[in-house]
Amino acid sequence: MRDDAGIDSDRIRSLSEAFSSFTAASGLLERAYGELQEKVRYLTVELEERNAQLRERNAQLKAALADAESAKDGMRELEAQAERNRRLIRMGEMAAKIVHEIRSPLCSIELYATMLESELGDGEASRLSRGISSGILGVNNILTNMLLFARQRKPAMIRANPAAVVGEALCLLEPMVGPRGILLERDAGEAPPLDGDPELLKQALLNIALNAVQATPGGGRVRVAVRNEGGGAVIAVSDEGEGIPEENLERIFDPFFSTKAKGTGLGLAIASRIMEAHGGFIRVRSAPGRGSAFELHFPPAGTRKEAAV
Repeated sequence: MRDDAGIDSDRIRSLSEAFSSFTAASGLLERAYGELQEKVRYLTVELEERNAQLRERNAQLKAALADAESAKDGMRELEAQAERNRRLIRMGEMAAKIVHEIRSPLCSIELYATMLESELGDGEASRLSRGISSGILGVNNILTNMLLFARQRKPAMIRANPAAVVGEALCLLEPMVGPRGILLERDAGEAPPLDGDPELLKQALLNIALNAVQATPGGGRVRVAVRNEGGGAVIAVSDEGEGIPEENLERIFDPFFSTKAKGTGLGLAIASRIMEAHGGFIRVRSAPGRGSAFELHFPPAGTRKEAAV
């Protein structure tokens, strides 16, 4: 009959093998995502170029309406341009479907990792299980950003509590904070309600908070606070990381701009788009070597205009 030590040893070995398999799968997903990112980058540039050409051609046609034959030849060119744009849109929809297909097995892996962690309790085996959950969070966040970038989504607006949005986002962030030895502080100050889509707001906050965690060294702190400013809610995320060079501050919200070796450059771009769709904006303060602070400013409830992400 095997003793408990032998059983724990087998569990740790099995979990280590599962973690190795997950690492290999993550590598495959990362390469697949890289290819998908290049396709979407191409689609974005191509669509912008086609739209610019279409606007230019349309202006030329308006100036040449007196010549009917010229206008007729120009309407065929417009139709061709429109068809090319439709193909680009269809390719974007295909990219969204690929993202959904990648996310399905991730959800299963995350479920099993959570079940393992609750069964194993404390110890080395539990630490490996948390590592799997942390890796899944990172990959899933990339895919969510990719999905939001590939197609527009209209916010499902409700009256929301900023503190509740912060609490749910930080719960998702916890698996990544513990292994890094980072202290996550939350200041649930007084803030008025806001009109927003809780899922989109959690994604925007998670994108910013993940950047803060990744920029902060072990033993450092990441602080998330809410407050009232001019009748509107403000959610602030500050870190003790390396800060952002001044020459990069104007580019950090550009799609695909990243200073990280494996960064996608979509996190802050998506966060900015989400805030714009909510009638708000993001204010950034940063000092190299001293950390950064990102503030999400929302308009007072009831004043937002309709928009899409």
